[in-house]
Formats: sequence, C-alpha cells, structure tokens
Amino acid sequence: MQKKLKKYMMIAFWLFFVQLALITSLYILYVIEGNDLLVKILLSTLTGSIFIDLVYIWIVLSKISHSRLKNDVAAVDIIGDDIQDVYTFAQIGLILIDDKNMVIWVNDWFEDEQIDIVDRNIYEWKEELSKLNEGAESVTVEHNNRMYDVKFLKDARLFIFKDVTDFNTISSFSKAHAPVVGIITIDNYQDFASLVDDVKANDMLASVQKIIVNYARKYNLLIKKYRSDSYSLYGNYEQYERMLADHFSLINEVREENSDDDYELTLSIGIALGLNDVVKLNDLATSALDVALSRGGDQVVISPYGENLIFIGGRTEAKVKRNRVKIRVLSRSIETLIKDSSNVLIMSHKDMDLDALGSALGLYYFSKECGKQTKIIYDEKLVESKTRKALKQMFTPQEIKEMTISSKDALEEQKYTTLLILTDVHRPSITMNPKIVESALKVAIVDHHRRGEEFVEKPAFSHIEPSASSASELVAELIRYNEKRMIIPNKIATMMLSGILLDTNYYRIRTGPRTYDASLILKEFGADNAIADSFLKEEFEEYALKMKIMSSAITPYFGIVVCKADEEDVIDRTTLAICAQEALQIKGINACFVIGRIEQKKVGISSRSDGTINVQLLMEKMGGGGHFSGAAAQFDNLSIKEVNDQLLNILDMYLNDARA
Repeated sequence: MQKKLKKYMMIAFWLFFVQLALITSLYILYVIEGNDLLVKILLSTLTGSIFIDLVYIWIVLSKISHSRLKNDVAAVDIIGDDIQDVYTFAQIGLILIDDKNMVIWVNDWFEDEQIDIVDRNIYEWKEELSKLNEGAESVTVEHNNRMYDVKFLKDARLFIFKDVTDFNTISSFSKAHAPVVGIITIDNYQDFASLVDDVKANDMLASVQKIIVNYARKYNLLIKKYRSDSYSLYGNYEQYERMLADHFSLINEVREENSDDDYELTLSIGIALGLNDVVKLNDLATSALDVALSRGGDQVVISPYGENLIFIGGRTEAKVKRNRVKIRVLSRSIETLIKDSSNVLIMSHKDMDLDALGSALGLYYFSKECGKQTKIIYDEKLVESKTRKALKQMFTPQEIKEMTISSKDALEEQKYTTLLILTDVHRPSITMNPKIVESALKVAIVDHHRRGEEFVEKPAFSHIEPSASSASELVAELIRYNEKRMIIPNKIATMMLSGILLDTNYYRIRTGPRTYDASLILKEFGADNAIADSFLKEEFEEYALKMKIMSSAITPYFGIVVCKADEEDVIDRTTLAICAQEALQIKGINACFVIGRIEQKKVGISSRSDGTINVQLLMEKMGGGGHFSGAAAQFDNLSIKEVNDQLLNILDMYLNDARA
C-alpha cells in the first residue's frame, strides 16, 4: 500500500507540473500578444486540467478502496463470514504489515480500542512483538491498561490480537482465592509431655500456641486446634504466596522460642493446594505432613496437586524418640505381615554397603524365625567391593547360595502373596531392581534415611526413622523387642555391627542413645568388634587414592570443602564417603563434598557435615538424598567438571538455607 501511494503521488506531481507549465506558458503568450483566441485556449486548457485531475483522483480512490476491500476479503478467509460480528463478539483485532514492517491496514476493532498505528513500524510500536519472528508461538502485550494475546501469520503478514484483559482479571482473582489447606503438628510433644511436669508442659504449649495464633492473625488464616498438639489451617493462594515468600518463618519462630530449654519443641507442617475440593486437599496435606514427620520434622512439605513436593526447613537433626512400646508394636506388625505371606524377598539399594547387607541379614534371620522361605536379592555387580569381601569372609559359598537370589530369578519367583522388604532404602528407582518393586503387591520398608518425594505407593509396613544411625540399628531393635526373644547368630550380628560402624564412622556422627543400645544388643548376640572393624580397613591403594582425592580440595565458602577425583579414575562409592568423612576431622571444616566417577558413565557425590549444615537439602536439589549430616547424589552421562559446576551453583543458591 505504501508503495502504491508513493507511486500515485509521483504521478500526480508530474501531472500537476505539466499542467502548471502549460497554463503558465499560455498566460505569458496572452500577456505578450493580447489575442482573444489565446484566452479561449487558456480557459479550455484550465478546464481540461481540472477534469483530468478529478478523473485521476477518482481512479486513485477507487484503487485504494479496492485494495482495502481485498484486505477485508483476506480477513474473512482467516476467521470466517460475518467478520464485523466476529470482531465485536470475540474482541479480535487484525493488523496487516508490508515487507518493511509498516502497518498498512487495521480492522475497525482498533478504532474501537482507540489504537491508531497505521503507517507506523509495528516493532517500534511494540518491541516485544519481534519475539514472534524469533519462533515464539504467541506473546502478550499491554496497551492503555489492556492486555492482548498476539499471534503472527508470517505468510499472510498478519497479526491477530485478542483482548484477554477480562479473562486474566478473572483468572487472577480465581487463583488468588483458590483454597489452601494445611495441618500443623508439634513434632515431639508427646515425648516431651511424658518427660516434664504438667506445669512446664502447659507453659511451653501455651507459648507455642501463641506463636501459631499470632502467625495466623498476621496472614489472616483460619486456625483450628483439633488435638493437643495439632492444628488445621485454612487460607487461600494469595496468603500462601506471602507465607512462601518468608519461607514459613513460623517453624523458625517456634524453634527459637524454646531453643534455650532442655527440651526443644519444633513444628512440622503439611500444605496442599491446586484443587477446589477441600476434602482431597486435606488428604494431600495429611500425606505431606507424613512426609515431613518421616524426614525428621521441623520442616514444611508443600503438595501442589499434580506437581512435585516442595520442602522448606529441616535445619535440625531428627530427634530420637525413646519409645520401646512403639518398637514392640512395629516388630509385631512386621512379624504378622511376614506370617501372612507365602515367601519373603529382601532387597536393598544399588551399590549395597555393609549397613544394607547387615540389615538385610538381620531381616533374613527374623523372617526365617517366623517360618517363611526367605531370600536376599543379591547381584555381585551391584555390591560394593568391601561388602562382597566381608560376605565371602563370614559365610561359606553354600551358605551364601542358600541365603541369596539374583534379581532376575527373584522376579520370576515373585507371587502376588510374596512380601518384599526394602531395607536401607525407600526410593524404588535406586533399588537393585525397580521392576521387583513395581510388581510387588505387599511392600515393607525399614530405613533410616529422611523420606524423599519418591516413595513406594501404599506400603503395607513402613518403619522410617531418620534419627537412627543406620538400618542395622533399626533391625537390631526389631529383633530384640520381638515377643519371640530371638537370638541371632554371631556372624549376622557382626555384619550388622559393621554396618553401624560404617554409618556412624566409629560412633563419631549420627550417634544417639539408641545407637549404643543397638550395639550392646549385637554384642550380646556375639558380634566381634575386631572382625567388624577389619571389614572397614583400607587397602594401601585405596589409602593412596584417598590422599590423592583430598589433595584436590578447594574451599568455595568458609567451612566448605569440595574435592574431585580424576576423570579417568573409577572409585568405589565407599571411598568417596570416607574422604568426605575424614575431611570433617580437619578443624574449621563444617561440610565436605567429594565428587568422583563411580562407574564408566556415572558420577557420584558423597557429602558429610558436622551437623551445622543440612547436606541432605543440598543433595536433594541435585536429585539425591540421605541424612541431615550425610547425603549423596548420582549423575548419568555427565563429566566430573559438569557435576562440580552444578554443585557450586547449588551452593550459591541454597547454602544459606542449609545452615542450621
């Protein structure tokens, strides 16, 4: 259109120039000669020029009108008949541009919106529209306090505008007022109440309740107490976003309120959102709270419907719950479950370590005492070298054959009445064979790792205790406090003791009263300290490799050490853990991360802390998990440098959140 207008203007210029020159010449001749004939010729020429001009203007206007009509027809082809009605009803605007991005036509809708952009460069008017040329499917632009979704048809050079202001307003209002349901519980109130007098218990409960009520008043939430240590919470998404922005400071306020007391009270909160059904939200919030409690409490777990769980808090170690009655009930429950099964399979995680094997052997004996056919799923390729050597040292080949079964054979022998027991693991993806977990109808879990988002769906039995030092500790308790008064063989007791020694680094970390109680139980069963210790000793090559890894240490933050192995070295996972643990023996080191290649195409990180940094939180951000003071992660098809860069980024973003 612009080219045509310029062409018509040029023709008009030359036409008027010729007419002016001709009339001027005739007038000069008339002035010189004064001839009447020249007057007639001059008037005729003037009249003819006016007529020609009128005809030219009519032709130009006709062509412009025809061009506009063609554009209207093209718009009809795009969105159908009755175009004006469609424009008005659907609030759709059309803009046509030329090859120089100049607007050459707009429909009447733009006049109604009071937008005048004809003959302007479309991208100078709204720069964000250029994203449509870069491959964006649509963009949103704002003009005169109205919002428009815009699409671009390249071949037709046509922009399609849709007014979405009202829709966005309604959507924003609906989102802001969507229901949010939560459950708040005081983690260790029952244990606390049994250890102090009623006056002190009531005073501390009142102070915690006051903090909760003030927090609810601050964010305009509805709080309802439904048990001595539990509250229900109701709000909307707008209030939830405000609480999320301050990282649910309620849990910090409660912890700090009684941090000077001998008995520290903490909160766990489960939050659910993303549905309008408050009954289902309550179920989701209950599940989220269960996850928070199984991870040791003192944290918030948020369950957005259909999305991944969000974890906030967890800055303190899980508290030890001294409740032997509960252990006796749990022991009775798993015994009943075993007796109701046709046979039992016991499985641990990939790269089975001494704790995983020790706890598996303890459960093997427990199940055999219940009179059931039992096998430990054991694939040598998925077992750490120290663990393989220890098993072969303690048991004869015939005994190993009787106790173990390959994962392939286990999958074939599995029945719908088979009980699968997972020990030292609760994430199906890192078990020796995830297909066995998928096909199992009855699953029991005994684990000491903090529960992550991935979990077995509806386990028949779950004993997850993050305050325990090891899975072997938990199994030792289940055996001791069972009504059968079982006495396990000294070989199995020794293997279980080595598992405790491994996970506590000889009682240096994650060690509580129950750890020593479990060790005493195993000693009574005949566990040999010297043999258990020998399983953990290093070969000279391992020691040299450990020194080599530790010599690469860097300190990206005060108190933080990161070590890397060489790209070409394939290192046992235990060696990484030992390096990380020994670095903590250096004064001033709060946490250590050791990165190394554990398989040809797999890199692992082992992390340890002195209890002032939650390494589990950091490893979860990288797809791993573990304990507050000991965690790990694994990566497929990445180099050590790439994993190191990822770790440094995670430390940049989350280290402050991880500090206790």
